[in-house]
Amino acid sequence: MAPFNVLFIDSYDSFTYNVVRLIEKQLVNGQEVHVTTVHNDTFTQMADLVAQLPYFDCIVVGPGPGNPVNGYDDVGLVSSLFNSDELAEVPILGICLGFQAMCYSQGCLIEELNTIKHGQVYPILLCSEESSELFCQYPQTFNSVRYHSLHVKNLVPSIVPLARTNDENGSLLMAAGVRDKPWFGVQYHPESCCSELGSTLIENFLNMAYKENVQSGRFQRKEKLRQKDEAHFSRKLKELDGTIDKSCIYKKIEISNSEQLCMKEYDVTKVPELTLKICDNLSCAKFIMASSKVNPHRGEWSVIALPNERSDVLTHYSQLNKTTIHKWRDPKVTKEFIKSHLNGKNNSCESLKVLDEDKSNFWITMANLMKPKLVSNNKEVPFIGGLVGTLGYEMGYYVYNTISKDERVIPDAKLVFIENSIVIDHTNGKLYCISLNGEFPVEVTQLLDQCDWLQNDVCDVPWSKELPKDVKFDITMPTKEDYARAFKQCQTYMHKGDSYEMCLTTQTKIVPDKRLTPWRIFQTLVRRNPAPFSSFFEFCDVVDDDEPLCLLSTSPERFLKWDRDTCELRPIKGTVKKSPEMTLEKAHGILKTPKEFGENLMILDLIRNDLYELIPEVNVEEFMVVEEYETVYQLVSVVKAHGLSNPIVPYSGLDVLRHSLPPGSMTGAPKKITVQLLQDVVEPELNCHVTAGIRGPYSGVTGYWSANGNGDWSVNIRCMYSYDGGASWQIGAGGAITVLSTLEGELEEMYTKLQSALQVFL
Repeated sequence: MAPFNVLFIDSYDSFTYNVVRLIEKQLVNGQEVHVTTVHNDTFTQMADLVAQLPYFDCIVVGPGPGNPVNGYDDVGLVSSLFNSDELAEVPILGICLGFQAMCYSQGCLIEELNTIKHGQVYPILLCSEESSELFCQYPQTFNSVRYHSLHVKNLVPSIVPLARTNDENGSLLMAAGVRDKPWFGVQYHPESCCSELGSTLIENFLNMAYKENVQSGRFQRKEKLRQKDEAHFSRKLKELDGTIDKSCIYKKIEISNSEQLCMKEYDVTKVPELTLKICDNLSCAKFIMASSKVNPHRGEWSVIALPNERSDVLTHYSQLNKTTIHKWRDPKVTKEFIKSHLNGKNNSCESLKVLDEDKSNFWITMANLMKPKLVSNNKEVPFIGGLVGTLGYEMGYYVYNTISKDERVIPDAKLVFIENSIVIDHTNGKLYCISLNGEFPVEVTQLLDQCDWLQNDVCDVPWSKELPKDVKFDITMPTKEDYARAFKQCQTYMHKGDSYEMCLTTQTKIVPDKRLTPWRIFQTLVRRNPAPFSSFFEFCDVVDDDEPLCLLSTSPERFLKWDRDTCELRPIKGTVKKSPEMTLEKAHGILKTPKEFGENLMILDLIRNDLYELIPEVNVEEFMVVEEYETVYQLVSVVKAHGLSNPIVPYSGLDVLRHSLPPGSMTGAPKKITVQLLQDVVEPELNCHVTAGIRGPYSGVTGYWSANGNGDWSVNIRCMYSYDGGASWQIGAGGAITVLSTLEGELEEMYTKLQSALQVFL
């Protein structure tokens, strides 16, 4: 039987695919439902959209930023959708923005709420004077989530009120229909994970749409069109499906090669400081992704990656739209050699490959390098070798490195292929020396064989909590006045309906009067702020480069972890500073207030959307749990997607990583307009003392893509980074601004987060 076809109009919202998956899970008259998603500006003329309507049974207009009063430039065709006579017979459901556009088309007013509601759960009351099949099987009152700055006023006779809610703003319209037309809308968000009966609403609307189409003859006309030329019919739907790029980076392949993999196992102490002690005794180059604090479901493993002369180094420069590939510390590849090739004075050569590509193609380059190196490995070790490194904030969607290439060229991504690694299981007390080429460094195994402290539960690491007293630091950060101005800008955008939440970030610059090695600073940082995702990356991949990119991190937040079948994200939103007076119980009370709850819920719904875009099965496995860290309490949720191993799912964890960047916990929602406003308008002035609106490694991710198909990436927070080998450092810190935020509260939270890393210099 042919599917029931739904056209979904997306206004670049961050909850779109939560609605799409709700729709796809339904059956209509025994038919499966197929959803075609297009953006609100896919068609510039209404006639172009009308030409596609014979292929569809109904339209769903999703939520999104903007105001229908402002026309096409603000909300695309949504502004005029309900004014078209050609849509009079087409069943339409509008959600939030779509609801407002429907009511506005009938003559209602759209005005700003006095008290705005973003991420808040409210009781929705059905109107007793009107009944509608849209709310069939509903109780008189149910709970749902509201995300809106605007509301519908001055109802006209053609609008049939179906549901309301009450708050400080008075009685507000929450659902309505248009008299004598199959058009309906809801102001609330049925797709949120805290909304009740969202699936029932969608089921009811689709069934109503089917009956309406049969009665009007639209259904019969669609079937005739399909039967006349089924190939043409399918091709039209496929063309529209392709207007939003959801192509996979590479085709998943069956892995059978494991001949070169060798592994040596040691029994060791479960104390996480073991990783740091081993690193202190290694003289060779190393990257560290260590747990300096083991917690349930995070920090159970540490990885010490050992680059060598066979290691490929991938560096992407989005300012130049170029990627370089060379071997680790190849004597032929010097700093000037790379600079000359990047400037186009020379072509690629044997020692250095230069690819002309934008950041979207960099992901394909990553995949092309990894595909022949993937191996099968049934042992429960997360990392056996592969790509490790960092992907900066500007590698994500909708953000760009806007620094002029004439001013300074900086890398946006840096990854190194690792053949040899030490992997430590802190839960079971196991250490593995792993080599992909069968040639693990003898000096490392000799060190481990001769150690008499590998199983010692008292694993003393002689690292000082203080930096040398004779080094002074010049610290520059935004003023409180600068922050207050940026805070006010964010509030203005949210009140207008452009954003629900904006993650405003600051940059602090630290210049020492004597250069300390990054390793020395990392030692103090990890002692002062132990965390599940502590990272040390000093990219000394070019022999004569005395100003390498460095990243030191003690992050508490996992961004994305995947294996062959599942993906897991652990967003953190909501922070309370620890003190003798602040207990876990008190923190729990603070972090479950409407402000903190809404902050976390918005990012939780955003992350569900990012996963649902590619994977059909997504679950919230932990909902807003308060976790304790060295300096703060934080509100954490866990979202998991399943089905990557399903043959009908073409995507890998790498696809999810690409589509999810930048991390939603560091952007706000809706992601597209929010990050653009932050980068183009708000943060350049706030951070003009450093790299203006560029966040660089901060707000990006660090981690690995293992040759056995696994991946694990943490968010670069509570970190510091340097583009000049430690001659100067930058520390980012910020927080999610919502309409419930106060300037004083957000300043305190920002300083609390900044203190985690800045404390080493004070």
